[in-house]
Amino acid sequence: MSGITLRDSAFQRIKSRIVQGEWGGGTFLSEKRLSEQLQMSKTPIRSALDRLEMMGLVKLIPNQGFVVQEISLKHILDIYELRLALETFAAGRLTGKMDKLFFEILDENLHKQTEAINREDIIGYVELDRQFHEAIVAGMANEEYSDAVSRMQDKFLIAVRTTFYKNKDRLWSSLDEHKQIRDALAGGDPALSEQLVRNHIEFVKQVML
Repeated sequence: MSGITLRDSAFQRIKSRIVQGEWGGGTFLSEKRLSEQLQMSKTPIRSALDRLEMMGLVKLIPNQGFVVQEISLKHILDIYELRLALETFAAGRLTGKMDKLFFEILDENLHKQTEAINREDIIGYVELDRQFHEAIVAGMANEEYSDAVSRMQDKFLIAVRTTFYKNKDRLWSSLDEHKQIRDALAGGDPALSEQLVRNHIEFVKQVML
């Protein structure tokens, strides 16, 4: 495995444990222990931690090491505002313009969401939720746009997961909203698509408040 692949692998594995809540805010991340757990040298581990620090998921404390960043309510609300702007714009722009493959991807994702809810697999559902929204944004065919949304999702999903644990019935409501968004994208009313996406994101914001 090449050095680049090792760095990417370390980054994805550490990030996944943070986003999924396995390592919560304030958790100390020992480079030595991570090296043992991931069976890698410290070089790709340190590269991954530096990258995660740039994203705001971890922070370096002088003379101590890295810890998982506590994400403040203000930070989460700032992400909401940016996500609302980006995703509502994408929904409006894509309405009525997408091909059969686009909707096949969304429909397969929605099917898997249903299965995850039936299993009460919140972590699995949260990942599928991410994939659903990223699939929509990918329809813009704009790499910079997709990258911006993907970076926000890592922090946003921490809040989303907390919401679902507080209220498991919200899973079914979320799925129903996803289906409505999918159908609106296939229709001819951009304003409706934008409003459905806005309502969907705003609901989680209200729960957090």
